[in-house]
Amino acid sequence: MDIEEVYESSKELLNASGKEGSDTEPILETEEIGSTSVKNANEVLTKFRAIIAEYLQGDTVLDGLDDVTKGVLGSYSLAGYLDYAIPSGKEIVVTKLLQHCCFQLQDFLRVSDGICYAHEEATTAVVQLIQMQLLNLYPKYSTQGYEALYSCPPTIYISPLCIPSLANAVCKKLGFPSSCVKVMKMNGHDLKKMEKSLQEDLAAKRVPLMIIASCGSHHSGQVDNLVGVSQLSQRFNAWFHLEGHLISHLSLHDQPKKTLQVADSLHLDLRQLLGIPSLPYVTMYRHCEIALQRAAYLTPSHCSPFSVVPLWFALQNLDSTTISNRFRSAVELSRMLINRLVTIPNIQIMSHVPKTIKPSSSTELKDTLTEDLESVQLGEVVDSKGDEISEVRKIVEEIGDLPERNESPMEDDGVTNVRDDDAELCDNEKTKPEVLMDSIVPVVVFQYRPKAKEIGECPGNLLDDLNLWLVQVLERACEEIHMDIIDIDDSGYALRFSPYDCKSFPTVDNLQKFLENLDQQLEILNATVDHKKTLNKIIEVSGGELQLVELPGWAGLGGVRYLPAAWRSNNTEQLPDQGKEEINRINRELVAKLKETDSAFSLGEGRDGLSCVRFGMVVAITDVEALANLVRQTGLDLEASTLALETMAVMIRKGIEEAQAELQRETEEKLWQEGLLRHIPVVGSLVNYFSPPQKTSIKGRCLNLQNGRIEKSDVMIHSVPVEEASDALENQEMPLVANEEINDAPHE
Repeated sequence: MDIEEVYESSKELLNASGKEGSDTEPILETEEIGSTSVKNANEVLTKFRAIIAEYLQGDTVLDGLDDVTKGVLGSYSLAGYLDYAIPSGKEIVVTKLLQHCCFQLQDFLRVSDGICYAHEEATTAVVQLIQMQLLNLYPKYSTQGYEALYSCPPTIYISPLCIPSLANAVCKKLGFPSSCVKVMKMNGHDLKKMEKSLQEDLAAKRVPLMIIASCGSHHSGQVDNLVGVSQLSQRFNAWFHLEGHLISHLSLHDQPKKTLQVADSLHLDLRQLLGIPSLPYVTMYRHCEIALQRAAYLTPSHCSPFSVVPLWFALQNLDSTTISNRFRSAVELSRMLINRLVTIPNIQIMSHVPKTIKPSSSTELKDTLTEDLESVQLGEVVDSKGDEISEVRKIVEEIGDLPERNESPMEDDGVTNVRDDDAELCDNEKTKPEVLMDSIVPVVVFQYRPKAKEIGECPGNLLDDLNLWLVQVLERACEEIHMDIIDIDDSGYALRFSPYDCKSFPTVDNLQKFLENLDQQLEILNATVDHKKTLNKIIEVSGGELQLVELPGWAGLGGVRYLPAAWRSNNTEQLPDQGKEEINRINRELVAKLKETDSAFSLGEGRDGLSCVRFGMVVAITDVEALANLVRQTGLDLEASTLALETMAVMIRKGIEEAQAELQRETEEKLWQEGLLRHIPVVGSLVNYFSPPQKTSIKGRCLNLQNGRIEKSDVMIHSVPVEEASDALENQEMPLVANEEINDAPHE
C-alpha cells in the first residue's frame, strides 16, 4: 500500500466510525485481501465499535471533529506505516520531522536555543533531564551508579503547582529517597524559605540539581515567582525547568529579545493549548553536550514515531496566526472575566492576577475578540493533505548541532543576581520572566465568600455548599461555559474556568451571557446569606418552639425543626426514642401541611437524624419572619389538634372503664338480692319454676363528652329480643351523649 492509501483509509475509517448503522462499502477491502478476510475484519471492527458504544452509553465522540483533528488521528496509521515500512531508517525520518517541529516552536515561542523532545507521559522528560544533570555533575555516575551520589546527594525542588504526581514519579523512576525531593512553595515569603533551604543544602554538601516551577497551573491558575526562582537557580547553579500555561504567552509579546532564555527547559501540553486530542507532550531544553543527551535518551532519534508524526501533522496544518489568535482569545476571555470579578465585593479571586491589569470596556474588548475568534477554530487548514504527504517524501536536511549557550560562572552573594544576557537589556525593557509575571493565566479560579461578619455566623461547610450550588446553577444556565469545582487547601471549594476546557471554544456572547447569569445568582446568594442572620434571630426569640438545624450539603436558607411542648430540649440527641419519634412525626406532618400552600418547603434531616423543615434559596424581598411564623403557627395547630385527640381518647377510655366498673357492681348486688340458688344448675331451674323471678332491668351508662362525666341513661333495657332493643336505641335522641346499655337477661 502507498502512503496516500494508508492515510485515506484511516480517515475513511474515522468518518465511518461516526455514522452508526450506516451501510457503507467495506473499508478494509484491498486487492490482496479476499472476501473472507474482509468479512472477518469488518466483524472485528463491529465488535470494537460495540464495546466503545457500551462504554459511551449513547454519546458520540467523533461528531464535530474538524479536519485537523481527523488528520492528526489518521496520522497514527502513517506512524505505524513508518515503523513497519522502513524500520532501519525510521530514526532519520523521525529526527527530520521533529527538527521541523522544533524550528516551528522555536520561532513561534521566540526561543533561539533549544532542542525538542516529544513524549507520551507528562513526567518522562523531567526524569530524563534529571538523569542528564546527574551525568553532568557526577562524572562517575555512569560507572558507579548511586554510589557516586552518596557523598554529595542531589536535591530537587518542585513547586506544589506543578504536576501532582511529579515528585512521586521522580522518586520511583530514579530510586531516590523522599529526602532528595523537596516540594516547596515558590512565591511570596516562601521564596525566602526556599533560599534558606538551598543554603542549608550547600552547607550539608548536598547538590541543588533542579528547580521545577510553574508559570500558570492548569488546576489553580496560580503562578510562582518566576523572577526570584530564576535568580535562585542561577545563583546556586541549578537547572531551571518551567511548565504552565504562560509559556504559550511568549508568542504574544514582542518586547523581550529572542536570545533571552526564560528557563533551561520548557514543558508544553499541546493537547490543551491547541485543543487537539492525542498530541504528545513536548519538552524544549537548551543545547547540551551530545554525549549527555544520548546517555539520557533525550535525542530526537529516541522519540517514538507515534509521538512525532501526529505532532508534525498538527503543526503543518496550523499556522502561527491561527495558534496565536487562539492563545490571545483565551487570554482576553480570561481578562474579561477577571475585570468583572474584581468589581464584585463577595468574590475572591484565587488565581493569578497581574498587578498591571486594567479593566477594559466591554465594547472595545468585544471588537478585539470577535476578530480573533473568527480564526481561532482549528479547523482552518493551512496546507492541503496532498502537500503534507508530499512533504513527507521531501524532508530536508538532518538535524544539525545547535549553537551551545555560553555559560558564565554564578555569583554566590545575593538573590538579586541576573543572567548576563539580562544585563544587556535597557532599563525600560523587561525580561521574559517579568513579562510572564505580568500576563494573565487563561485559568480563572474564584470563590464566593460573604463578608467577614457573615462568615463568622455561618456554620461548618456552608461556604463549600454555597459554591457547589453556584457552579451547578451556572452550568445549567449557560452550557457553553464549562465550570469546574476544585478544592483549594485552606480555602475550600472554588469555581474554575478555562477556555481550553470548554467543549467548543467560547465566544464573547457566551461569556456575557454567563456574566449576566452570574449576577443573578449572586443576588440570590447574597439575599440567602443576609436572611440567614434574620432567621437565626427569629429562632432565638421563639421560646424554644423552633430549633435551628444544620443541614450538611444544603446551601439554602437552612433548616428549622418544630419541637412539641413535651419534648423541648436544646440537646435532642439525649431524648428518649419516644420523644424522637414524636418530633419526627409532627415535623413530617408539618412539611406535608406546608406543601399544600407552597411547594418550596421540603423535608430535611439534620446531623442528629431527626426530621426538620428545609428552606431553599430566597430572594431579597422574601419575608423570612412570615415564613418562620407560618412554620411556628402550623406546628402549634398540629400539636393542639393532636393534643385534643389524645385528651379525648384518654377521656373515653377512662369513661368506659368507670362504666364497666359500675355495671359490674350493680350486677353483683342484683345477684345477692335474687339469691345464689337461682344461679346453680338444675337447682336454679326448679327454684325459678316454683318461684318465677321478677322482670328487672339495669339502667345503662352514657358518657357526656361536654363534661367527661359518666351518667345513667333513661333508656331501660329489659329482657327483650335484640331487634327490639336496637329499635329502641335508634329512637332515642341524645345528640351529645354516648349511651352504654347492658342487657340484664340471664345466661342460659
